[in-house]
Amino acid sequence: MKRLRRMTDRDRLRVDYVLAGLFLVAGELSIVTAEDPGGPLAVGMVLAAITSLSLAWRRTKPLVPVFVLGVGAVAISVVYAPVPDITGVTVSLIFVSYSVAANSDQREAFIGLGVIAGVVAGLCIAYTPTDIAFPVGIFAVLPWVIGRALRNNTLLARELAEKAERLEHAREDEERRAVGAERARVARELHDVLAHNLSVMVIQASAARRVVESRPEAAVDAADLIQRTGRETLTELRHLFGPVRKGEGEALSGTPGLDHVESLVERARAAGLPVELTIEGRPPQMPAGVDTTGYRLVQEALTNSLKYGGGASAQVNVRYEGWDLVIEVLDDGPGPGTNGSAVDSGGHGLLGMRERVELYGGRLEAGRRRGGGFAVRARLPLGQGALA
Repeated sequence: MKRLRRMTDRDRLRVDYVLAGLFLVAGELSIVTAEDPGGPLAVGMVLAAITSLSLAWRRTKPLVPVFVLGVGAVAISVVYAPVPDITGVTVSLIFVSYSVAANSDQREAFIGLGVIAGVVAGLCIAYTPTDIAFPVGIFAVLPWVIGRALRNNTLLARELAEKAERLEHAREDEERRAVGAERARVARELHDVLAHNLSVMVIQASAARRVVESRPEAAVDAADLIQRTGRETLTELRHLFGPVRKGEGEALSGTPGLDHVESLVERARAAGLPVELTIEGRPPQMPAGVDTTGYRLVQEALTNSLKYGGGASAQVNVRYEGWDLVIEVLDDGPGPGTNGSAVDSGGHGLLGMRERVELYGGRLEAGRRRGGGFAVRARLPLGQGALA
């Protein structure tokens, strides 16, 4: 883009050089063909050359050709011949008036208009004192107005183009942020699905191995649970990655929410963790993100109880308190880490859950319980805060 802009500026300079050359030829011809010159031809040609070549700076320094041409026109009129008789100089006055309006800011544009109008008015007073307004309007004001209008239109078009470019960049940035957020969401969901279900499968496989000879029927039950858990895991994974493979695979059920918490508890019980579930209050219509977050929170807490409980029992409490959803998962085991913190155990699951809960305006607390055990408590708003 910058290279293209530099090429455009170079081309414009070349155009200005060509125009200056054309005005030089026209000015010299006007000097040579002027009727009744009152001064040396060489002086007239030099003055015409200076005024014409100054047009090469009409874009970069717009006031330069204005003052050069103004002084040059007066000088030509005094030492050589009347400017009205020199067509090249007259056309140059018109072109300079247009150029200073089209290439200057407001202050410089009005200065240029004043200079050109003053020169034209002075020449009119010297040669045609009865006709001043019309030449000033035609040779100074009209081309200046045209140049100013074209400049405003160009600036407006450029501003609109830059605004469209900024909007395009903003849209691309928003798309990149959305992709990043979706990747983070998929990563969190993937962790929740695999951490819980694989923990259940590993525990059951270990139990089956211990009782395969002494209690083969218990080993069969453990194998059945492993099979069911594996199928449920595959179903959740198909749902999770279904949007990536749109049009392929089986029809998928919705994202799991708190209406599936009982099956989640049953699965934990089957894995060997005694769990008591309590649901208080009537569940209102809640945002889907909050519903899924509540489910994943219970899933993550029960996974930790299975991993670190050491034969503990757990209590899951789900309460709907007005416009708040309160979730508690309590166990009487040692909990993750030496002091029961998720951080000490390297457990990124609860840290990720805290981020997710805070995303919906909620608050999560996790740590050892007084008297032993581990507690995970969360409060999520179901009103406007949940939509933030």
